[in-house]
Amino acid sequence: MFEPILMSKKIKDEFTDLPVSRQRKYQLRMQRAGRCTICGKQSISSHYCLDHMKACRERARKPGSRREYGALSYRLDKGRQTV
Repeated sequence: MFEPILMSKKIKDEFTDLPVSRQRKYQLRMQRAGRCTICGKQSISSHYCLDHMKACRERARKPGSRREYGALSYRLDKGRQTV
């Protein structure tokens, strides 16, 4: 026999009627909940978890640069490696 597919209810919040894509709405909801906007893990900064914070930092660095500045992601990453 044929069983009807149960659809989940539409999310109604402050982002529902914004004229932006559904991906952007997902990112705004993740940010509001204190989660990484990419993977959904608990965020450290306002947008990213430690792994994605490091990836963003490395994308922003000049190619061939070896100097490490005192960024939060460097300090947290060093603390995680020693534990």
